[in-house]
Amino acid sequence: MVTMNVSCFAQTGPQQKTDSVCALVRQYFNAKDVDNLYALTGEAFKKQLPPATFKQVCNNNLFPLGQMKEANFEKTTNGVSKYKAVFAGINLNLLLSLDKDDKIETFLLQPYTDDNAKKAVKPGFTNPLVTPLDKEVDNLLQPFINQPNTVGVSIAVFKDGKTYYYGYGETAKGNAQVPTQATIFEIGSISKTFTATLLADAINKGKIKLDDPVNKYLPDSVPPIVYAGVPVTIQSMMNHSSGIPRMPNNFGSNETDPYIDYDDSKLFSFYKNFKPTRKAGDKYEYSNLAVGTVGVILEHINKTTYEKLLIKTICEPLAMHDTREYLRPADSARFAKGYDNGQYAAPWNFKAFMGAGGIRSTAQDMLVYAQAQLGASQASLDKDIQLTHTPTFKTPEATVGLAWHIIKPGSDSLLFHNGGTGGYRSYLAVNPQKKFAVVMLSNTTISVDGLGNELMKWLEGE
Repeated sequence: MVTMNVSCFAQTGPQQKTDSVCALVRQYFNAKDVDNLYALTGEAFKKQLPPATFKQVCNNNLFPLGQMKEANFEKTTNGVSKYKAVFAGINLNLLLSLDKDDKIETFLLQPYTDDNAKKAVKPGFTNPLVTPLDKEVDNLLQPFINQPNTVGVSIAVFKDGKTYYYGYGETAKGNAQVPTQATIFEIGSISKTFTATLLADAINKGKIKLDDPVNKYLPDSVPPIVYAGVPVTIQSMMNHSSGIPRMPNNFGSNETDPYIDYDDSKLFSFYKNFKPTRKAGDKYEYSNLAVGTVGVILEHINKTTYEKLLIKTICEPLAMHDTREYLRPADSARFAKGYDNGQYAAPWNFKAFMGAGGIRSTAQDMLVYAQAQLGASQASLDKDIQLTHTPTFKTPEATVGLAWHIIKPGSDSLLFHNGGTGGYRSYLAVNPQKKFAVVMLSNTTISVDGLGNELMKWLEGE
C-alpha cells in the first residue's frame, strides 16, 4: 500500500491565515466547488495532484462524506494545523498548511485522532533518551504510542555508519512486552520492492526483459492485453502505469484473510476477461494486482515458489534470516499480534498476491535491506538493486522506479515504500545522497508514514 499524502510539511504563516483558508475550504467543500477549492492550493500541491486527479479525488472520495458541519482548530505540529472536521456520523482530522504565498501546501483528511485521549497505563519503551536522535525519536513516538488504538512500534535507523533500534508499546495488547528489533511484523506492500529486486535479478540473468509484453508469460488462453496498439509490459506493471486495476473484479470476500483463496487459476481467469481502458505507460494507478502478477510470473520462470526464490536470491546473501513468507514454528513467540481500531486482526496469508504484500520481517532485517539500497550488499545483488532504483515512470503525480517511489518530504529525494495489512503498518525510506535510512514497523492500522517522514527530515537536517 502506498499512500500519497498531498503535503510538504513546511512552516506556515500566522495561525489566523490558516484559519481563514480553512473557512474557505469548508465553504467550497460544502458547495462541491472543485475549481475554487483547487484555486486555494499552491504550486507544490499542484505538482503532486493535477486538476483532473484532484477533481476525481473530490468526487469519488471526499464529497461523498457529506457536509462538513464544523472544522475546529486543535493544534499545530511542524507547521501543519490540525482541525477536527465534523461530518454526519464521522469525525476526521483535517490537516492544513500554507506556503509562503498563503496557498495550501497540505490538504489531508484522515481518521480522527483525539490527542487528549491516552492509554490508562503509560506504554513501555526501550529508548535510552541520551543522544539527540534518541530524543527526537521519543518526541515523535510518545504522542503516537499513547493514542488509545496504537499498540506497538519497532524503529530502526541507519545513520553515519551506525545502527539504532527503538521499541515502543507492546507486541500484544496487555502483555507489557516492548517490541525489539527481532520482533516479527507483516510488512505489507514493502514486499513489492523485494519483488522488484527478484525481477531485476531475472533481467540480469537474461530470463525476462522489462519491455516484454506480459502476455508472453501468461497462459495462451489470455487474449492480448493491449490498448491502441500498446501492450502492457513487465515494466509498466512494476511502475504502476499499466492500467491494470488495483484489485481484480473476481476477488473473494474473506474479510479476515482476504488473499488466502486467490490462487493462480483465479488470477489467470481474471486476465481472460480483462480489457484495458487506456494505454500502458500514460498514467500512474497503484496496482496490487499488477505487482502480484509479476510475482507469479517470477515463480513460473524460475520454477520455484516465491518464498524459496526470496530466500535464495535476497535473504541468504544479505543474512536476513527472519524475512520470509511463512512463520517457522520457533518464530511464533516473536510474531507481534496485529490490531485494527483496537481490535485483534488475524494475520493475512497470500497466494497469487504474495509478491504484492505477503512478506514478514523484523526491523533488524529491514535495516539490513535498507543498507543494501545504499550499496552495502554483496556485489551480486548491487546491480539488481540499482536497477530497481532507476526511474521508469515520471509525472507530476508520481516518480517510480521498479516498485520504489521517489518522494521529497524535505529537500532530498528519498527511495520510499510503505505497507499495510489487516493489523499492521510499515514504513521504509532511504536517503541515497546522505546515506541514511529509517524503518518503522507497527502492529496497528494507524499509519506511521508521518512519523517516518518527519524523522527522515530531521536526519537530513542533522
